[in-house]
Amino acid sequence: MKHSIFLFFSSLLFLAAVSVQAGEKIVVEVVVTKGDSVEKSIEIVTYDENRFRIDLPVDTKEVTPETPYIMSVDNGKNWVIGDKPKDRFYCSQMQTDDFFKNLGAQVTSAIEFFNVKVDAPSVNKIFEKPGPEIEGLKTTHLRLETDARAHARIFFIKFEYSAKVTDDIWYTTEAEIHPVKKKWMDALSQSGNNLIDQLTEGFTSNLPGPILKRESVVDITDMRKNETKTEVITSNIIDVRGLDKAELDKVFQLPECEAMDDDEVQEKAKALFSAGKIML
Repeated sequence: MKHSIFLFFSSLLFLAAVSVQAGEKIVVEVVVTKGDSVEKSIEIVTYDENRFRIDLPVDTKEVTPETPYIMSVDNGKNWVIGDKPKDRFYCSQMQTDDFFKNLGAQVTSAIEFFNVKVDAPSVNKIFEKPGPEIEGLKTTHLRLETDARAHARIFFIKFEYSAKVTDDIWYTTEAEIHPVKKKWMDALSQSGNNLIDQLTEGFTSNLPGPILKRESVVDITDMRKNETKTEVITSNIIDVRGLDKAELDKVFQLPECEAMDDDEVQEKAKALFSAGKIML
């Protein structure tokens, strides 16, 4: 089982409520460390009162017409997902609730196909204390530990893994959670897959406000071999810039693209899910 099933949260958790007249663009740097390997990427979040977009640049920090993205222009009711897997840019529009129910069904199907048994996950609060100011906002430092275990038997071979995620989170209560994020969270907690629903509820129930910084340590242990692989993920806001209405309208202009078929939508959703980009 991939560790990404346990690591559900991405740049969406960094959203504060709109406190400016128009909107903002936030650049989040994500650093993933596995042993001596260090990978850096950025996620660009743009939002105003009712619209929201995440751009996921691949090889550059600049957004181009071919940059993969996820976007909503109707307060999170529907989402447009765009990508360029081949030589043309494709996109598809889907309802938020239906999208996550479809994703939950895919996870459930994969678990059943491989005959994986997943124990009920637990999310425990370790501590909560005052933190430093970040972007001019007072924060609270919260540490959560998420534990889960899965096992399966394929032919005559038994596989058993445990996952432990330690999240250090700095959130603020001086700003509200964006309404688009609330819609996303509600849909995610009702995906129809117990693992996703329980982890989402356990995590978000401890968050009264948006996250400004996060550091996660993911330990995946092969119980039969007694081997543990560790991955460290840090996410930090590195730039915040206000945008006027004209700039926002340009960002949120609906694209000209070829529609994805159902198989392409599912393939893209799986890829974003595995990369930890779309879950919250």
